[in-house]
Amino acid sequence: MKKRLLFLIFTLVVVVVTSCKFNNETASEAIIPYQNILESTIISNVVCMGSALNSVYIDLIPDSVGRANFADAMLSNTRFFPDDQGYFYVESLSGYCIMDAAVPDLKGVFHPDKSYIREMIDVARYRGYGWVNYSFNNPQTQKTEKKSGWVRVLSSAQWYLGSGYYASELDGKPGMTEIAREDFEYQTVVHSMAQGMAGVSAAYASDSEFVSDAYKAMVHHNIFNSHGSGYFFVYNLQGVVIAHGATPALEGKNLIDYQDAKGNFVIQRLIDKVVNEGAGFVDYYWLDPADQQVEGKRAYVEKIEGTDCFVGSGFYHVTD
Repeated sequence: MKKRLLFLIFTLVVVVVTSCKFNNETASEAIIPYQNILESTIISNVVCMGSALNSVYIDLIPDSVGRANFADAMLSNTRFFPDDQGYFYVESLSGYCIMDAAVPDLKGVFHPDKSYIREMIDVARYRGYGWVNYSFNNPQTQKTEKKSGWVRVLSSAQWYLGSGYYASELDGKPGMTEIAREDFEYQTVVHSMAQGMAGVSAAYASDSEFVSDAYKAMVHHNIFNSHGSGYFFVYNLQGVVIAHGATPALEGKNLIDYQDAKGNFVIQRLIDKVVNEGAGFVDYYWLDPADQQVEGKRAYVEKIEGTDCFVGSGFYHVTD
């Protein structure tokens, strides 16, 4: 009887351990469908660029003409996907196109008679944000395709910002693990911000003070995820903090010699990545503003072309 009891206990232990191992492996290898990843990434990009525009409008640009010019400078050459996809458009709630990165000739066009424009206006006005499905000419294929767009109201200007994807963009695209998805999302939003800041820097090159203030406004109120990371930071190549979304008090300080909890020269590593590769991921330790604990962080950084600065964002994770 005792032997049978021991055998039964052993068998149960083996079953539990095997089951846990199987479940862990299954969870770690779970693949997220590409459509889910695409839609999540589009939302994150519209949220962060919309926050940037709203903040600049509220803090720095009170007039509609100036706001339209800034949106054009920031977004006209910004793409967060390859092949010229992942572009933005800005429309007014009254039906005027403020700018369209894919079809520049639409700028200033009054087109509230378009059914998809009316639906976007209603979504932005009454819900604040959401998806709209319609048909539109794909500039890549020159064919009319089914398109899904996500719009977000720009309350400061009574406009809305949007981006979307064509049905053909899903063709042949494999899914990703959660780790790969997170890397992908952060890479795209930093890429968008780097291009947007480069456009601002070029358009307002004669006013360096405005560019600096715009960088600060673009990141100060900009968090694009639900767990407190997903903020942006901007440094120059000498290690000076130009703008910081989580800790504005760091702005103006030189952190070139800052070391993390493991002795890594964090800012030097970020600079090396930008100088040697133009962009990329860097792992280090940093204070998480959500819980005030020093935690492992993985950040993506990218050079702001035409400047000696770079922008980055990252997420915290548990490390050994």
